[in-house]
Amino acid sequence: MAYLFFPGRHVVNTRFQEEYLLRVLGVPLSRLAFAGTAPRWSGEVNTVVFAVTSANRQNSRYNPVPFHIRAIGVDRMARGLADALDISHRILGIPHFPPTPRFAHHVLRDVQEQTEGELDLTPDNTVVLCSTPAVIAQFAALGYSVLPAELGEPEDRRPPMPFEIVQRIAALDGDWSKDPDLRRILSPATLSLWHDFPQVPHRVARLFRDPLLTEQGDLTATRDYASYGRAMSDPKVIEFKYRDVAECLVEGKIVDEGCADGALLIPIARDCPDSDLIGIEITGEFLAQCHERQRRGDFGGSFVHFHQRNLQDVIFELRSIDTTLCNSTTHELWSYGDGVATLRPYLERKFAQTRAGGRLVIRDVLGPEQKDREVYLWCSAADGSNEDPLREIADGNELVKHLERLSTAARFRRFAQDFLAAERASNKRGAESAIAFRQETVGDRTYFVLRLKDAAEFLSKKDYADNWHSEMHEEFTFWSFSEWKAELTRIGFKVIETPADPAGGSRAYVNPWIVENRFRGKAELFEQTPAGLAKIDYPPTNMVLVGQRD
Repeated sequence: MAYLFFPGRHVVNTRFQEEYLLRVLGVPLSRLAFAGTAPRWSGEVNTVVFAVTSANRQNSRYNPVPFHIRAIGVDRMARGLADALDISHRILGIPHFPPTPRFAHHVLRDVQEQTEGELDLTPDNTVVLCSTPAVIAQFAALGYSVLPAELGEPEDRRPPMPFEIVQRIAALDGDWSKDPDLRRILSPATLSLWHDFPQVPHRVARLFRDPLLTEQGDLTATRDYASYGRAMSDPKVIEFKYRDVAECLVEGKIVDEGCADGALLIPIARDCPDSDLIGIEITGEFLAQCHERQRRGDFGGSFVHFHQRNLQDVIFELRSIDTTLCNSTTHELWSYGDGVATLRPYLERKFAQTRAGGRLVIRDVLGPEQKDREVYLWCSAADGSNEDPLREIADGNELVKHLERLSTAARFRRFAQDFLAAERASNKRGAESAIAFRQETVGDRTYFVLRLKDAAEFLSKKDYADNWHSEMHEEFTFWSFSEWKAELTRIGFKVIETPADPAGGSRAYVNPWIVENRFRGKAELFEQTPAGLAKIDYPPTNMVLVGQRD
């Protein structure tokens, strides 16, 4: 048995690929030009093995099409080859591997494992088809002969690479099928596939125009989603969050916008089994975890569905949602969008999608009242190292270790340098976000004198060493509780405030666990009075804000 191995994402198949396969499979291997050495064996290929890489990833610019649709497209193209040549084919889905110099090795091993050793693709029985230089080099280093496909064509007549074609389709959106060049470039298999699955090119266009997503379909490249997810989805944390909002929910169609890994929908499904639950999440990593929860049956018998969408888009029909739950998402819209220019239209869209009697429930961080009030922040210098906190450290793991060693006082100095530094450099959200402070010594203590807003921002972030870079992009204290309520009222919501039943209404509060475990003994706040410095309370750390549409 002799094989041609064709690894790739196979988001689209091109007419060139189809004609190239017909050409190379229809002649003796000795007449072909290979990248590197010629095959160690002569004869004809009788089986083509298609490896669809990143099969477990979708909904990103890098990988916008689900595996099952990509596999159908490959199968249609391969059946055309079978009609013209006496060739069989196999299609295997290969999971995503992060960038690694062992990519080729991992793919070959995965093929072997998936087929229980039946397909043992070796340099003695396999030639590889690949047009990515770095991957060609990996297969060549393992001893494989590689057909270079597009890269083997004369430069002045070299056809476009598949991903270049995907970018062009995205730019044309709904008009892609009218482009004569695209109809000429795409294989008949892909043209027929997208005719049968018309949502696919629209999805491609939506993902490419999404300003918040990274190439991999995530919100930020600097977040450690594993540690972030563990912290956010701890069962005790989830139960605390759920108790915060449980009495605020209106049953019916409940949407968790920014649902992360879907953990908060588990108690909602338990207590609202007859409601339809919709999770909206922008990051591909968390969406995969949502689907895993669904596979495990974490949501019981409730109807739960997940979408990867940008919350800046119109997602739902007018007056169609009973409860929209925003748990720790509004500050990300502000931070990764364009501040108030992003958040206000989002809140207006939430009003538009809410049914009469329905609610918008926001659980998030907030800023203090009197944000510009000058305060004295004392930070302990005895709870860690006071080594140079500002030194540049490129390695992420080393930075985490460095931050964890620092005292609270030293960590404040690092925070003052790093917070919104990139945004200040690009003038995003305004240069006034810079942390301005001075030091004063009163008695035997040294204080940082700064705005209450900036002190609150530091207190909320100082313990997130493992996600420092992403936290330094996020702003928590842009609106106080009264400003939040004014925004919802302006839009048309009635702010629900029920002093007799605090669990069912809007409220701002200081999380007692955070005070005891992160603030006490490490940082204190004071203000200047005629009698000297007087200690003041920590500002609120969290809020639940409930807006109802009458």
